[in-house]
Amino acid sequence: METNNKKTWLIGLAVIVSVVFGMWVFSPAEVVVTGTGMVSVPATRATFNVTVNVIADSADVALTDLRKKIEGVRKQLTEMNIRSEDIAETQITLTPAAAVVAGAKGYQAMTTLSVKTTNVAQVPEMIVNMYVSGATIVSQPVVSVEDQDKLEQEALNDALKDAKNNLGMTVGFRPIRKIVGIEQASSGNTATSIKAVADNKGSFEVTKAVQVLYRVW
Repeated sequence: METNNKKTWLIGLAVIVSVVFGMWVFSPAEVVVTGTGMVSVPATRATFNVTVNVIADSADVALTDLRKKIEGVRKQLTEMNIRSEDIAETQITLTPAAAVVAGAKGYQAMTTLSVKTTNVAQVPEMIVNMYVSGATIVSQPVVSVEDQDKLEQEALNDALKDAKNNLGMTVGFRPIRKIVGIEQASSGNTATSIKAVADNKGSFEVTKAVQVLYRVW
């Protein structure tokens, strides 16, 4: 009799354990955590635009004066070790000055040069020299780097590590964790934020933000 009772008790216990275990296995908690990662490196390239324009009484004089200014700008760039193949010039435009400024007389001739350089640290000096050489407007330089895809992957890996750390602080000790979804998102609903930092080094930052869905037991 005692043996039968013991067997019944063991069977009941096994059923209870099986039910509890099944509930544990098939009913994990789902948690969404966020993470961010940022990689900053010195920029390796810079691009900026130089606009030159001239207003003169006649079209011929406007074109002649413009070409002189272009020559001066190109000469200055050459002296700063910018190769000719790294200078792209748009087509010269010639318009009546009155089309630009109401009541103005004469003609306006204008063109823009796009300049590329790997000497990022020298760009501020280049911009000053462009104005000295006759430039009308010089755009804000845009810096970039080689292997940007590699930097983005590094930032993504850091974001995932950050999300994992945040998971530990959120759920505490949950030994079994499984990623079931990853969504890249950041402020402005943009997965990747790229910023050129205006410092002496011309730094280039890549930021990744992720939302990670975990199942935890």
